[in-house]
Amino acid sequence: GKIAPLQDAVDLGLATDDEKAQLDEWKKYRVLVNRVDTLNPDWPDKPAQR
Repeated sequence: GKIAPLQDAVDLGLATDDEKAQLDEWKKYRVLVNRVDTLNPDWPDKPAQR
């Protein structure tokens, strides 16, 4: 997964501004995926790879 390593960097005070932004994007994506209606899926776009 993408979130855990980014969260570790934030928790340890080692995250760059870019890593913090990536973490926010992946967390938002995770929330949106969990809200998808599985009977009529409209999947959100994954965050861009950096």
